[in-house]
Amino acid sequence: MVLMGLGVLLAGMMGVVVEAEDTTVTVYKDRTLVERTTTVNLAGTERVVWPLLLGDVDPTAVRVEAEGAEVQQFEVRPTYVPAFTAEQARAAMDAVAPPAPPGTERSYDPERGAASFALTRLASKPSPPALEVTATLKGEGAVKVVLRHFLPKASVHYRVALAVQDPPSQVEATFQGQILQRTGTDWKDALVQFDVNQGAPSFESLRPLPVVLQQPDALEEEARLRRQMFERGGWSTLPVWSAKALQQRAAPVSLSGRVVDVNTGAPLKDTVVSVLTSRLQTEEVFAFTDVRGEYHISNLPPAPTGYRLRFGREGASVQLYEAVAAPAGANLRFDEQLWTGAGPNPEPSSPLTYGCYIGNSPQELAYIDFMVAGVGPTELLPIPPPRDFAREGDTSQKNPMPPAGRLVAPGRHTLRDGTSPRVPLITEHWPMTLHRQVFPAQDPATYLIAEVRPSSLGELVMYRYVHPLVDGKPRTLLKLTPLRPDNTFTLPLGTDPKVQVVRTVQRVPVQWNAREVHDVTLRVPNPYPVPMSVRVLDTWPQGSRLVRATPDAQRDDATRGLTWDLKVPPSSTGTVSFQYSR
Repeated sequence: MVLMGLGVLLAGMMGVVVEAEDTTVTVYKDRTLVERTTTVNLAGTERVVWPLLLGDVDPTAVRVEAEGAEVQQFEVRPTYVPAFTAEQARAAMDAVAPPAPPGTERSYDPERGAASFALTRLASKPSPPALEVTATLKGEGAVKVVLRHFLPKASVHYRVALAVQDPPSQVEATFQGQILQRTGTDWKDALVQFDVNQGAPSFESLRPLPVVLQQPDALEEEARLRRQMFERGGWSTLPVWSAKALQQRAAPVSLSGRVVDVNTGAPLKDTVVSVLTSRLQTEEVFAFTDVRGEYHISNLPPAPTGYRLRFGREGASVQLYEAVAAPAGANLRFDEQLWTGAGPNPEPSSPLTYGCYIGNSPQELAYIDFMVAGVGPTELLPIPPPRDFAREGDTSQKNPMPPAGRLVAPGRHTLRDGTSPRVPLITEHWPMTLHRQVFPAQDPATYLIAEVRPSSLGELVMYRYVHPLVDGKPRTLLKLTPLRPDNTFTLPLGTDPKVQVVRTVQRVPVQWNAREVHDVTLRVPNPYPVPMSVRVLDTWPQGSRLVRATPDAQRDDATRGLTWDLKVPPSSTGTVSFQYSR
């Protein structure tokens, strides 16, 4: 860290150091464009130095533009930021007692186990990649300079939040963009834009292309601390032959190779390579790849049954190989390719080391909440709504696309790496009509159904899962129904416990053409000081004949259904009845 700070200081002595920046982030469906705008004062030809670009930034996908000045040249140098400080490494090692000598037993200590696990996580934490960017500009006075670059591993999922408000009788609909931010860098105080209908644009080739410099040397201090932490945790980084292997000592084996990204071919620094064999005193030996993705382990004992090799890196796939032949005196080379999430996975079954880690922070819980909401079951009412409220809508658009054009999130946002915040984009208030529905023959409950008339966002919210808020409390997860031809949709809101419908059935004198006749009376009380709309549904029994319905009802002979739409005055009771004969 001291050396890196010294490098920035020297760069500042050689040119203008960019400090305050105005950041704009545009998330496309395939990549994320980051634009960092600043103003610098030039006096002729000056070098401009930017803070490090963190994350998996492609060095060739960086551009520098200036208004009022000429960009003569700009350079990018891939580098790394230390994964931990020396103080963090020493504190983690001090928390773990030295490992027991070989052949001795030690009782399990939960505190030491937890400290050992934390030490292993820190020792295997990869160094975040970064880019050093400098540009040579020629101009006079204040000049606006824009640094543009692309970032992978940022995706957007659209979500809808609905809150029922009564009074007033309306639904507040919020259209949100949920960003899964895993780019390796934090977006600080950034203006966030969403444009996922199209891919990211390409940079024009007329502007000067970056000069990519060679990578720096490996972080030797960091590599030394990694080895010390592994040794303190009881995991050897030096091959120590077992007594049996020493008795049968033969020419040692050396193992080397290179680990790269399977899609980009970029070297993967800090990949942990382990060799397991019973010919070692500690059974397993570990090594780490350097900035070129290379590793080397020498003085390994020959193994007649072969080695077990493991390649693992945080955030990448894990590869295992069994029974790798290791004859005496062999110089083995074993190159490996790992999937890091950038591009397609050639082996989808390959697990991620820390792919879906459930933590305790609100940001991580937000991501888990999205995953649960995306796969959760829909809310199933005990009795389906009436046909008029569930009639099929326009199903031609099964997966509605996000709105065309670019949506800008209001305000400025700080999005930390590894989080998945929800950013409100559009908020509208839709009028609704509240209906009550009763099915006295099947269920004594009174169901609340809101008929909602959306505006411009109507098609966007359909076919999505939501947790509607009713009276400030979230309801069970449900999936919205398609829009009806009149551009409305229904929203089930649960039940109204204050409205209890009474259904009575009374046998009446037999008529000349029937064996028995029944009168059914339905009474719907209104406990509210305002008129109440309620839809009453009932059926006459199969094999019987409907004699009358009072008042007149909508009749469906195919289902033997009767439907009344009542307007019950305040603090009174509405009554309907029908008669059937057998």
